[in-house]
Amino acid sequence: MMSADMQFLQFFIPLFVAIDALGMVPVFISMTDRLSDSLRRRIAFEATLWATLIALAFMLLGKWIFEFLSISPADFRIAGGTILLVYAIRELIYSPNPSDREAGETSSDTTMAVVPLAVPLIAGPATLTLILVLAQQSVARTALSLALNFGILLVLMLSATTIGKVVGFKTLRALSKLVMVLLAAIAVNFIRTGVVEIWREV
Repeated sequence: MMSADMQFLQFFIPLFVAIDALGMVPVFISMTDRLSDSLRRRIAFEATLWATLIALAFMLLGKWIFEFLSISPADFRIAGGTILLVYAIRELIYSPNPSDREAGETSSDTTMAVVPLAVPLIAGPATLTLILVLAQQSVARTALSLALNFGILLVLMLSATTIGKVVGFKTLRALSKLVMVLLAAIAVNFIRTGVVEIWREV
């Protein structure tokens, strides 16, 4: 008989892979490297909070919402990928000067905590779809696994300044374009996977 710890790991590990807290660190640094430390911390907290609220709401209501709106997980994956692709393209084409960003910490900076950080990067299609599957087995274990994974993610994002100082912010700025290309590739993967799933259902 499987122990309680092993049963919990069956919930924690898939979510850890789907949320990809380690992979979110360079993305977060690239998106916020021109902002002040206080605003960066605020965005980290807000992004984690919104992702947690969205994930919990989706865990409880997602299946009903999908059925009510006749939306499939594939539809949701395509929508999330489209949002992420638009953001990546915008950042690749338009990259403001560091002085402009530092002097003007506007609502657009804090808005990124919700889109695209909370959704679709942290609470993305893969994570939300996985939550639906796991919650059918145990809501309590799914919720606890989410809390631990988001806690790990928050700690890593709050350490972004230290990580940036070790790596070097000039190096991070030089790599920011590459990160956005990778984000665009992830978005295309979301869209492609969704289209393939819809095609198989036809």
